[in-house]
Amino acid sequence: MIKRLLSLCLCLFLFASLFAEDMPDEGMWLPLYLKSLNEKDMQKLGLRLSVDDIYSINHSSLKDAVVSLGGFCTAEIVSAEGLLLTNHHCGYESITAHSTIDHDYLNNGFWAKTHEEEMPNMGLTASILVSMADETALINNAVAGLTGKERRAKLGDLEDSISKAAMKDNHYKASVHSFFNGNEYYLLVYEVFTDVRLVGAPPAAIGKFGGETDNWMWPRHTGDFSVFRIYADKDNNPSAYSKDNVPYKPKYFIPISLNGEKKDDYTMVYGFPGSTTRYLSADDLIQKRDYDNPALISGFKTMLDIMKQDMDADPKLKLALSSDFAEYSNTYKFFVGEEKQLGQSNYISQLQGEEVGFRQWVNADDARKKKYGAILDDIITYNNQAKTIEPMLGYIYYAFFATKAVQYGFNFYAFTRSGSGKLSKSEADTIGSGIKPDVKEYFAKNETSTDKKILKAELLLMYKNIPVEKRPDIFKEIMDRHKNTTPEVAISDYVDEMYKKSELTDEKRALSFLSKPNIKKLEKDPYYKMVMDLYSYYATNLQTINHIAQDSLSKAHKRYTQALREWKSNEKFYPDANSTLRLTYGQVEPYLPKDAVAYKYYTTYEGILQKYDAKDPEFAAPKGEIELFKQKKFGRYAKDDTLHICFITNNDITGGNSGSPVLNAEGQLIGLAFDGDWESMLSDVHFDPATNRTICVDIRYVLWIMDVFAHADNLIKEMTIVE
Repeated sequence: MIKRLLSLCLCLFLFASLFAEDMPDEGMWLPLYLKSLNEKDMQKLGLRLSVDDIYSINHSSLKDAVVSLGGFCTAEIVSAEGLLLTNHHCGYESITAHSTIDHDYLNNGFWAKTHEEEMPNMGLTASILVSMADETALINNAVAGLTGKERRAKLGDLEDSISKAAMKDNHYKASVHSFFNGNEYYLLVYEVFTDVRLVGAPPAAIGKFGGETDNWMWPRHTGDFSVFRIYADKDNNPSAYSKDNVPYKPKYFIPISLNGEKKDDYTMVYGFPGSTTRYLSADDLIQKRDYDNPALISGFKTMLDIMKQDMDADPKLKLALSSDFAEYSNTYKFFVGEEKQLGQSNYISQLQGEEVGFRQWVNADDARKKKYGAILDDIITYNNQAKTIEPMLGYIYYAFFATKAVQYGFNFYAFTRSGSGKLSKSEADTIGSGIKPDVKEYFAKNETSTDKKILKAELLLMYKNIPVEKRPDIFKEIMDRHKNTTPEVAISDYVDEMYKKSELTDEKRALSFLSKPNIKKLEKDPYYKMVMDLYSYYATNLQTINHIAQDSLSKAHKRYTQALREWKSNEKFYPDANSTLRLTYGQVEPYLPKDAVAYKYYTTYEGILQKYDAKDPEFAAPKGEIELFKQKKFGRYAKDDTLHICFITNNDITGGNSGSPVLNAEGQLIGLAFDGDWESMLSDVHFDPATNRTICVDIRYVLWIMDVFAHADNLIKEMTIVE
């Protein structure tokens, strides 16, 4: 799900076993190399397919049914008419966008009975990988010996030319991605569909059952799924939305199994994981724990507290803010969990112990010592450079730049980016016309009264947490203008006055300004001045140091990753997740999270009845569902006179895997991945097979909701279901 911010994490724990053959459940593996690296291990674990059935560019395979949805989630094609399954939280924004007080699809659910009832979603894309090719030798040979700007320019030109060549005379989209921290490069070619329509969604009381209380937790009882469909033109090619488009005919779609899962069953998760950082140093984790996470957590908590207060007071606001609130809440809780584990676990000290062995290996050979001898010390030096601008940088990023109000204000920076007063009237008019859609979208999608409260609170957070001698000058100006009062009152009054006087804080005034833009007037606007004053503080005091430190760290991490692969040259390595197609394989497994606690690998409907509370919005399951449960009307989806809701596996996933198909040994769909457990909050930097679990909604519960609860039998008939 979540869009992680400035993730700077790492992992080296127990290198000798981390990639060893007896732990095949770890790793987000590139499909291109499954045959050479993983096929034997996968089949030993229970796979009954060949790798060609999973990934092939010569014939249809499972890869042709796995979709990157919007670039932030995964979905899978489950019918010959392009029907998609993904998570409810992946469809949340689309469901909310179609919802109103009168047609509240978010809370009441939505089920299209015909294709004509399916609803388009502007901006939502479905991308299917066509091919992947290794371009490492070509690129590295071309940039050999180059450094700095010359290298970056050459690299950019190469990536551009390779991508353009792949898109010549076809409708595909192509791009070159770096892997292993810039040590390898691959060309990825996609077919990108832009007509993706909402087909169905359960009520939020099912799709988000358990709310934030159960988020990142096991046991779980959440029906986290929604249904979409890909549309194409009459030739089955991608096309912008048109009433003439028809359901997409896929090369492959995934059959669904009702046979369920049992302990130790083989499982695969196929999807587009977003970002991991498992090849960095212990010092990077210290930087994350002590400097990056605290500001992020504070900034997001401040924002969420205000949003929740406003949402609880106004049903209309609750609907309008629900999508952003869900996303921010997920991010916030993840980093709270990560910070807790960074503080309580002994993982950092374990990494430091491993680095002793790495240094010994480096120092045992003069050539290695010359090449890598200073690498860990270099990383410490560059992190120390970054620390000199903390906590200022953290609070600017997570308490100021992260607010919707400030992001909106940056739209107007286009007028002054090239220098004050230097734009001609025609240039200014062109910029103004270009900004108008963004202004309209901001006021249509955001509640400015809530944004104003958030801005006040985040400015106060910055004031209290940035040392006095390093505070931006704007705070002195605020306190000087509002003397003899508290910082809380001074900042609140300042923001109120700014909103009242600004041309930009009201839609009509902003659009009027854009019709006849006046640069000098803009520079005096109090709202724009506030945004630019704080941006200027960042650019003058923080930006250069941050860029130098991060650029140096990037180069150091590239060399460090190269060194690690040389050190353990007999082991199998997988690249960090980077939103490209990956496969992870493992088993259905329970786990022991702490002393005297043991978790089963599945949950049932009884857990929903036990958690049900009509007075608690997080656990107020629909009455119709509760009645069906009490009557045990499970249809053909029952097993041993019960209905399974969710299950867990030891597959290796991260953000972006939300909605990924969970497949059995025959490549049949048995569930949808939607979360990780609380004990896996370090998984972006370290995979622990003992406690890291993927939480999946059981496909039988998904189908039960469609069929028995919602009576969407048209969808059931469309899918291939194996009993």
